Amino acid sequence: MKFSLKLLILALPLFVAVPQARAFELADDEGVGVVLGGGGARGFAHLGVLRELQRLHIPIRCIAGTSAGALVGGMYANGLDLDQMAADFRDANWDQMLSGRLPRTDIPYDKKRDDYKNYLDVTFGLQDGQLRVPRSAINSQEIEMFIRKLTRDRQLDTFEKLPIPFRAVATDLVNGEAVVFDKGPLAEALRASMAVPGLFDLVEIDGRLLIDGGLARNLPIQDARQCARHLIVVDVGTPPLKKDQINSLFDVVAQTSNLMVSRNVREQMALLHADDVLIRPDLKGYNAADFVENQGIMQRGKAAALAQEQALKRFSVSAERYAAWRERLKLPAYPVVDDVQVKSDSRFVNANGLANSVAGMKGEQAVDDVREKLRELFAAGDYDQLSYAIDSRNGRNIMTVMPLEKNIGPNTVHFGLSLNSSTPGDSNFSFLAAHQRNWLNPAGGSWRNEMVIGKDKLFKTELYQPWSYDSPLFAAVSLSYHQQPLSFYDDNHIKYAEVSNDITMFNADVGTVLGRYGELRLGLFDSRVGSYLSLGDSALLSGTVNHSYAGVRGKLVIDQFDNPRWPRSGYFMNAVLTSSLPAMGSYTASRDYDAVVEGVKTFGDLTFRLTGKARGIVNRKPDDYRLESLGGFLNLTGYQAGELLGEKVALSRLMVYWRASSLPSALGSGLYAGVSGEVGRVWGNPFDGHTTQWIPAGSVFLAADTIFGPFFLGVGNAKNGKLSGYVYLGADY
Repeated sequence: MKFSLKLLILALPLFVAVPQARAFELADDEGVGVVLGGGGARGFAHLGVLRELQRLHIPIRCIAGTSAGALVGGMYANGLDLDQMAADFRDANWDQMLSGRLPRTDIPYDKKRDDYKNYLDVTFGLQDGQLRVPRSAINSQEIEMFIRKLTRDRQLDTFEKLPIPFRAVATDLVNGEAVVFDKGPLAEALRASMAVPGLFDLVEIDGRLLIDGGLARNLPIQDARQCARHLIVVDVGTPPLKKDQINSLFDVVAQTSNLMVSRNVREQMALLHADDVLIRPDLKGYNAADFVENQGIMQRGKAAALAQEQALKRFSVSAERYAAWRERLKLPAYPVVDDVQVKSDSRFVNANGLANSVAGMKGEQAVDDVREKLRELFAAGDYDQLSYAIDSRNGRNIMTVMPLEKNIGPNTVHFGLSLNSSTPGDSNFSFLAAHQRNWLNPAGGSWRNEMVIGKDKLFKTELYQPWSYDSPLFAAVSLSYHQQPLSFYDDNHIKYAEVSNDITMFNADVGTVLGRYGELRLGLFDSRVGSYLSLGDSALLSGTVNHSYAGVRGKLVIDQFDNPRWPRSGYFMNAVLTSSLPAMGSYTASRDYDAVVEGVKTFGDLTFRLTGKARGIVNRKPDDYRLESLGGFLNLTGYQAGELLGEKVALSRLMVYWRASSLPSALGSGLYAGVSGEVGRVWGNPFDGHTTQWIPAGSVFLAADTIFGPFFLGVGNAKNGKLSGYVYLGADY
């Protein structure tokens, strides 16, 4: 008993000390409420203002933010260090995140195999005989994962428990009312607050469709007034345009949005008191889409706060008091996950396959592991969103993955257009269309159809069947009809005849997907080729020549270009080898090859793209009109398209181009200027057996990466060719 009493006496000071360990509390006359308004990328100025408040030792009682203000304010309220936040914003790949796509090098090859065909960037859905468009211009998957990572998946029953009490404002799309987030998943609140309508996906929470809070309350002064006597308000909104600034469709749309926001801003500004501080950074030269300029915009915010330093200083506290308050600003650790589940009412995609992919992930690294796995699954292109929630149940953290299938459904269609014109020479166009029915079965089978109408005609249908949901192995059968014209030119580069090859082909392949790198196919083919004279002298070809070809073929594709149209890094290879076998009914025992190898590297502002091409037929018979050709823009510029014919051709090309400027996202991505150096050779002219020497050629061009495809204006020449000008849209170069 004496020993126990003595132990109790020794421990008494510990119990007495407990009240002294309580969190630091601000006095009634200390601290301010901070209001951070919306403004897109202009909202990075908020971080510069917060840095100055930190330097001036101004404690914050609460933060209310809208859109970009919610993003910066919510992360800071959650304890993210300002320097770390600035580094995260600086290092983020904004171009990639705001494209709504993962880096192309991370996308499975099967989902990017058609990137070199000149389809529009928009994928349409086909349901009940009607076209459906995506829910937004930019998919928000990567942005949401970025926010979740920076907020550490914080979820609370009240945002009062955050290091700094916080409110985020969104807008109810049905009635236009402001929706104030004061609890729940922090990342969800931030995403809803910045869901710019039409640009980013809307957010559905508790049955409400939510969009950007700027439409209802871009400066949430009334929300901060509830928790603080004095306010510091930061307005980074875009001011309305003046009459002489409204000159285009884009200006009209922007002004409409500006006017809607300006009205609710005026209503909130009426709530300011005389002793509140309003900060409006000078953001001239920066617009709401300048996310890559985040560091410069931060400096504008800092400068604006410095300009009002004297007004702000009255809210400062002693270094000791501020340091005690700062102790609360600690970023939480990621939650430990005890189990992962999938909640899905899937109509088309194999939900069981998704569940199996994330099964067994648990522990301290589970959030990172599941997020990376969701990124991989999202790259497959079957979902508009792969989100998740973490809930505590009976003392265990359960992570629930919530897949949202593509709104446009399993039937998708693409459209495109290719144009080319040269002087002198022909002008041609092609209309392109494609249809794909995905998820014919739980293994992921698909039916693919393709059509090209123009100078080159193509109709193709293919059934593609993976062996199982997560197997790289597949089988494919296809049937196609291709009309391929061959043009004949005289020494003056004038076309005098044309032979058309009508090719009907059946293919049966087995293969393996090489992950995001490419695919390998091996199979059988059977084709019928009918050759006839479609233009010019009948002496060249009398009647129609029909031949059958059958045998085996192999195809290997490796594709790691970062951009299929204007790559700045990566490599590409496409090699096809076929062997016609008389034992299978082939007219000849010829062997065909077609190979393209490319590599791209960027140094500073200049990109170098080196290309090698080789095509040919070995053991070709004289009456076989399957011929190879060179000529045309970037394929021996200075000769007409397909002007040089032979049994075998080879080309080497170096393109050097410079991205001169960007384009509005509604038009494309960028403007380019460049040059090309080319050298090519043709073996075995079918009529005189002539083989050319290596022919040098080159061009200079202006170009644009547009929503309709790569567009070129060029001029060039070649040895024994002719100085020519070119206009190309969707050139296969």
